[in-house]
Amino acid sequence: MYLIFHNFASQIKLEEMARTALAYGTDLVVVSKATGMAAQAGIPTVSRLVFEKGGRLLVTHSLEEALELLKPEKVYLITDLAEEELKPEEIEEGAAYVFFGNYPVKKEEELGEKRYISPKGVSEVAQVCLLFERK
Repeated sequence: MYLIFHNFASQIKLEEMARTALAYGTDLVVVSKATGMAAQAGIPTVSRLVFEKGGRLLVTHSLEEALELLKPEKVYLITDLAEEELKPEEIEEGAAYVFFGNYPVKKEEELGEKRYISPKGVSEVAQVCLLFERK
């Protein structure tokens, strides 16, 4: 199961996402298109967190590049804009789950299937927790 944190600008939010994923046992943290303070200060902190847990960190310029490298069997774009809820049977090892720091643009929406994690309106960090709890 791949978790991709895409288009985050907030250092704090990116760090919280990584901490949460690592706490649930993920060994690969993927960050694509980090901007602003997330890129300047968040990436170094996340790198240290991942290193201390014995994990791996992949940082890419774009979501497309991350997916090209990971080659997931399925791609789910986690967004409250989705009409369909992520079903428990869609939580599988070979799939990628993309969490957005900002809403996805049309080009990004074409890279996978949009799903929401209920209840709608919870933070991205809570969505990561719910994903692992429903695994």
